[in-house]
Amino acid sequence: MTEAVASATEETLAADRPEVVNGAELAGELGVPAWTVTRGLELGLIPPRDKSRGWSRAAADGIASRIEEIREGIADHEALGSRRIADLLIELTELAVEQDDVQQLAERGHLRVIDEYKGWPLYAVRDARKVGESPEIRAVLNELITARLEERARREAERREWHAVSMAPVEAADRLGWKVDELGTIARSGRVTAGKDGRYATADLDVLAADEELCEQVLGDRLIRADEAAGLLEIRHPTDWKHVVAAGWITPKTTTEARVGRNRWIDVPLFETRAVEALRDLPGVPWEEVRAAKPGDPSPLLEFARRTPSRADAIHQFAAGLADRHQITVWAEFDDRRGEWSLDWTHDDQGAPTPEQVAAELRTDRQAARYAREIQVGGTRWGRRARWAQTLLDPDVAVVLCTRGRATLPFDTEADDELAEIAVVDAVTGKVLLDTPVRSPALPGEEGKEQPSGPEEQAPPGARDWEKVLPRLRAVTRGRIIVPCHPAHDRERITTATDRVGKRLLHLGAQESWALAQGEGRLDHVAGWPARHGCEYVREALLRAARGRGRTHQPQNDEEATL
Repeated sequence: MTEAVASATEETLAADRPEVVNGAELAGELGVPAWTVTRGLELGLIPPRDKSRGWSRAAADGIASRIEEIREGIADHEALGSRRIADLLIELTELAVEQDDVQQLAERGHLRVIDEYKGWPLYAVRDARKVGESPEIRAVLNELITARLEERARREAERREWHAVSMAPVEAADRLGWKVDELGTIARSGRVTAGKDGRYATADLDVLAADEELCEQVLGDRLIRADEAAGLLEIRHPTDWKHVVAAGWITPKTTTEARVGRNRWIDVPLFETRAVEALRDLPGVPWEEVRAAKPGDPSPLLEFARRTPSRADAIHQFAAGLADRHQITVWAEFDDRRGEWSLDWTHDDQGAPTPEQVAAELRTDRQAARYAREIQVGGTRWGRRARWAQTLLDPDVAVVLCTRGRATLPFDTEADDELAEIAVVDAVTGKVLLDTPVRSPALPGEEGKEQPSGPEEQAPPGARDWEKVLPRLRAVTRGRIIVPCHPAHDRERITTATDRVGKRLLHLGAQESWALAQGEGRLDHVAGWPARHGCEYVREALLRAARGRGRTHQPQNDEEATL
């Protein structure tokens, strides 16, 4: 009876076991974590799946019979990096193990490198555990640790001994009264050599300090700013110093960049200390009188200064000469925000001069060439707008046109598309050529119907039918370029009204008749203004654009140049 029950139980268990198992199910049957199955597959200890969804029942049973072999194989391939092996050895031996000890132990054959990770060796964990179990290997590890600590103590003693008779570069420069970069320059010349940790022997520094000729050379070669140079001469900066430079007595050795504000950088001139000190010996210069001058007094050095133009004067002189040479209008503008100058100009009939030609002339100008890096030559947005505006300001060339829709607040887009008022003025003289309210044409199919009585639907007093306004509009704009106040709305309102009365636009529909295309930006914002006021305001904006920016330089004729 008992045998029958046992047989029935085995059959029931066999029936409950699936015919195919996946990785998680296999790990459950083997009584191991899921990573054991994954690692066993990687090492080839577990055969690959023989079914699409996993292992068959026979394969799973075969793996189960070899579970101890698989565990041993995985343990033999378990590896860690030197830091984690050191932590493991500390736990096993209670010794102060470091990563260097792990490498030394491996070189002695007590740790195997069985893998690598990104070029770093991985050591066998099983070998590390043997270290904790073997007194002989533990003794070797203890010797390695002792030797390392002794070597570290010896190096620390040497370091302290060296630090006691040496100085870091900052301290060494302070001892000599030099700057760190000056000490570095002397070191590169071979007069002194930095030792361990980049430090200088105190004895070598004392030898340098005793060399008066060398110290004088270092101090003479030192580069100082203009305010420091003025302080060395005991004169005022910039009141007196600017005249020293203007007289040509000294020139900068080099320049360095300094930040002004958030986005602006300027060149700062640097002068040799030797050259500054030599100024004291200039014959005929009343230095005592200069030093005695009080704040606000004129500088006694003014009579010695050459009349060298300032940056602004030099640039304006170049711009005036450029205007004369090419018989064009030149604008010179200084941008306070960027700290830069901009030059732009009109063109002659051949489109000259080009930016390349102007840049070449700038490089050959004796005074302005010094500031070439601070000048934008052509290509400005306002320069392009000025040239465009000037072409429209010849007599009988252009008119300014403005329309207004019927929209009131709150704004109604559909009502704003309905033409309610139109005005046209001469772009040069400002003469009003057309100014009238307009009775908007009815929509197709609504002719004869009673018009709504809302404020947006009522025609303004004195409104004229569009059929009567259109001929006048054609007459005052014929042969002229039209400058719209609002490129999109003005043309759209005129086109819509004309289509509703069944008339043709004629030249009003041609793109070449309009100075601004429908997608372009307007000259100024005049939305909701009366049409005539909008024309006048946009005309003023056109005149302002034509004047460019900054100072304007016009060409002089021969008579003006002689005068």
